Amino acid sequence: MTAVAVDDRAGGAPAEGNVVIFFVPVVLLAACAVVVFLVLQCLRAALPGGGRWTGWRRAAAAAAFAWAATATAAYALGAVTLMLTVSVAQDGGADSAPFPYSHPCRAQLTGAVDYEVQFHTLRTVCVLPDGERRAVRDVPRTVRTVAATSAVCAGALAGAVWATGRTRAPATGR
Repeated sequence: MTAVAVDDRAGGAPAEGNVVIFFVPVVLLAACAVVVFLVLQCLRAALPGGGRWTGWRRAAAAAAFAWAATATAAYALGAVTLMLTVSVAQDGGADSAPFPYSHPCRAQLTGAVDYEVQFHTLRTVCVLPDGERRAVRDVPRTVRTVAATSAVCAGALAGAVWATGRTRAPATGR
């Protein structure tokens, strides 16, 4: 992700890169909607009469939905943290050269000249003057671990349910 500063000649209107702050509520709302959907699917699979799976597949499907909801929530939390880091770096002002005081590269490293945000791994990587790249503690390790572990567990359980067949619960007679 590249940072684009605010163009002061345009009356302080946000330039392309500064629009990141507007995505924070969008990401939060979308993540909340997905988490609610996954929790409802989990309940549908777990509660009697509502699932499409039988036997152990019912429990595995419910667990897969629960793990997917957890992974979505954790990843969204990390992504929002990174978006806020980007918006802090793009704030501008007299104290922002090269970073504002609250930017993780400035707070945790001395002499960082640039940064890169990696949304796929939920990390902020700072670039030092000699070209060395160092990850800083921006998104807590616990959030990254929960997101990755939950995604793997959800995928493994969903794969097991899918691979063993798509049997449906017997239809109730009227």
